[in-house]
Amino acid sequence: MIKMSPPARSLIFGVVLFLFLLSVFSFSTTNAHSCTEGFLSEAKRRNLVVTFCKRYQESNGVEIAMKLKEKSRRLDIMVGAKLEKETGWLAWGLNPGPEARMVGTQALIGIKNKSNLLWDTYNVTTYTKLGCQLLPSPIDLNISNFNFSYIDYLQYHVIEATIVLDPLKYDVSRLNHVWQVGVDVDAVGKEPKMHAKALRNYDSTETINLMTGKGRGNRVHTSHLIRQVHGILNIIGWGTLLPIGVLIARNFRGSPLSCSGWKGYHILCQSVGYIVGSAGWAVGIWLGRASKYYSFPKHGIFGICIFTFATLQMLFFKLKPDDDSKFRDYRNMFHHVLGYSLLVVSCINIVKGLRIMYLDESYWVPAYFGVAGFLAFIFLVFEIVSWFNFLCDKFQLWILCDKDIANQEANSKKASRDDGKVQPSDTPKNN
Repeated sequence: MIKMSPPARSLIFGVVLFLFLLSVFSFSTTNAHSCTEGFLSEAKRRNLVVTFCKRYQESNGVEIAMKLKEKSRRLDIMVGAKLEKETGWLAWGLNPGPEARMVGTQALIGIKNKSNLLWDTYNVTTYTKLGCQLLPSPIDLNISNFNFSYIDYLQYHVIEATIVLDPLKYDVSRLNHVWQVGVDVDAVGKEPKMHAKALRNYDSTETINLMTGKGRGNRVHTSHLIRQVHGILNIIGWGTLLPIGVLIARNFRGSPLSCSGWKGYHILCQSVGYIVGSAGWAVGIWLGRASKYYSFPKHGIFGICIFTFATLQMLFFKLKPDDDSKFRDYRNMFHHVLGYSLLVVSCINIVKGLRIMYLDESYWVPAYFGVAGFLAFIFLVFEIVSWFNFLCDKFQLWILCDKDIANQEANSKKASRDDGKVQPSDTPKNN
């Protein structure tokens, strides 16, 4: 175990607690919000006096307006989203199964191709998830007034339909509905291709009470909050504190800068970074186990490698050979290689995680690149200075390095001593 003074332990505990609370309370968001004013006005203009209207900001930005007539169980829906590419598709459907999920959904899909708009019904099965073609087919829904159109002033493509809900299959107090947006379609324009593999696509499901408009996701962490805790802890631990610890160990032990307490600061940064990063890794493991219908294996493998590398680095603080041990050089070399590999893998995996959460469209990725770039710039400057000093000492480039004559003479005397010659100034004087 690494021995630390009580103030150091208190500091570590305080920093970890502060970072955890910051990650929990700084970025709380909800999955569904009220519709935009333009979409709601358009729904009313089309005689859809809505029971409720939602915009799923964290799930593709799709907006859905619904109106339920309880006695007749008639459901009028209007689903809208921006399809900004030359081709694209918008889907909405109901799942009569026990959960809101893609497989089993009876879907209404509108397709935008290069020349016109098409719409049809689709039955999403297990074979669709395995990669088989998704082609138009009859569905087990009583639908009418099904249409797919473009609203120019909103720049929205919208699906409209009227559905009569079967009381034996669909519970209006617990209705599973699914929506999705994609870009690619086949050449004919009737087959929607696979959507993006980001969390905002996998989160496009909800179990909703049509009488109150209140909905919940079928996954424990759909609220998006725990994922952000996972990301923030990993960015702080693996992506910030560990690189700072490496900078301290590399550049504050004598060249180019000298700090007598560098080792304590190095261990402190690495220890806090390891604790915070491990907490984020544990949250990520929980998230992976809670994700029943999707996974991100590459991101998970990278995360396991990072945790393993970091744990080995922490063990090196204790498993350190004596100064005269023949294994000390090998240990140091392995420690350095593993440390730099850890930094590279951490940076790659953090970026992968941000893109999985589809945060590369916001300020997250530029902000992280700014932090990483700043640390890399400092590291590069220190490396240039260190190598410049090394070359000066190695090749005695005193004119270029602006060394004084005393240093030149001292090195000249040292070189002469190494040759076994005695200098006049070294000869003892007779009193």
